[in-house]
Amino acid sequence: MRRLSGRDEITMISAETESLYSPCVLPEYISGRIGREKTYVKTPGDYDRLGIKILFGLKVEQVEPAAARIRLGNGKNLSFDRLILAVGSSPIEIGNRKSGCFVVKSLADADAIVGHKGRKAVVVGSGAIGIEVAAALRMRGYEVEVLEGLSRILPLGLDRKAADHVKNTLEENGIRVAVDERATEIVGAENVEGLRTNRRELECDTMVWAIGMKPNVELARHAGIQVGIKGGIEVGSHMETNVEGIYACGDCVETNDRVTGKPALNLFWHNANRQGAVAGYNSLGLNLEYPGSESLLNMNIFGHHVVAFGQTVAALEESGVKEKDISVLERNTASYYHRLIIVENRCLGAQFINPGKQTGLIWGLIRQGRKLDVLLDLFGKDETSVRKTWLSRVRPLFLGKDFVKS
Repeated sequence: MRRLSGRDEITMISAETESLYSPCVLPEYISGRIGREKTYVKTPGDYDRLGIKILFGLKVEQVEPAAARIRLGNGKNLSFDRLILAVGSSPIEIGNRKSGCFVVKSLADADAIVGHKGRKAVVVGSGAIGIEVAAALRMRGYEVEVLEGLSRILPLGLDRKAADHVKNTLEENGIRVAVDERATEIVGAENVEGLRTNRRELECDTMVWAIGMKPNVELARHAGIQVGIKGGIEVGSHMETNVEGIYACGDCVETNDRVTGKPALNLFWHNANRQGAVAGYNSLGLNLEYPGSESLLNMNIFGHHVVAFGQTVAALEESGVKEKDISVLERNTASYYHRLIIVENRCLGAQFINPGKQTGLIWGLIRQGRKLDVLLDLFGKDETSVRKTWLSRVRPLFLGKDFVKS
């Protein structure tokens, strides 16, 4: 907003007390690989230079669209011409919080883990946050076990073969992994002493809930703002809600998935970043459209780069695609694993352990919805074009004998 307008009054209100920091690097801070100061992206002085008024440590209690104002936790009201809700999501927890029980969403959460003196940790949930925090705790010297209620880890991003590669890496680095096992009860009166599951009882003094995030929508719901079928604030392509002049972006919203075209909760930083820009520009009167959100897994686990985007085979089958219509191309060596998922001559998903140079091209192909034969034909027309280099990378992926088609 400030890039486009030097005059408009911009106020940022947040229950957070900290300047902008990167949640993506919190596992690095927990592991000890970076210091706390390295998590920050902005300082209070940056807001001053941008002419943005900050009200940190304040909660917004109510949004009143008809009066074009919000009510703050200190009892004061603040009027607005345009309002952007970027209220994020909250970690899902089961049962009452005990001492030694943590989530990882904020810098304060990471501070609490760093200050905790534990030795045996159980991480419940094996999404990206759970896996990264498990690795971070292991680097801190903890004994660590990861529990996953489904049959494979990283279930939203990886199918079983790719997931098993990551599981093997974790186990090789001293992290125990249990699948098809669910947490049922925390043991201990005030402090975590253990965890009961549907199979056994584990001894631990540290527990991390990493079973998912839930969009924060109550503020919007009470204001008459529509909540969608996936549980996030419903927005149009301009990131505007059903209430004129009120926009929403980030983890609190649901948007159309760019690959499937269906409503989805793709709660990833790259989506939130783009949504925030679109909401900000349109609140100033521009006509900028958001193309849709993307499911993207990108993490480094003990030196192995894990990348996945688009749909998994499991997700496609759950959405109604028949098994016979799905083709899987795989390349598997001692040093890497690559998996491409094809439906009706389109690549709808890809999963890589230690990806090669072709990864960006495949990502672009999926985002654009290009058919494989059309793309190959296009790249092959001009033999002198620089795109010939791209063609040489694509053909081995889709037509080469190194892949095993299943």
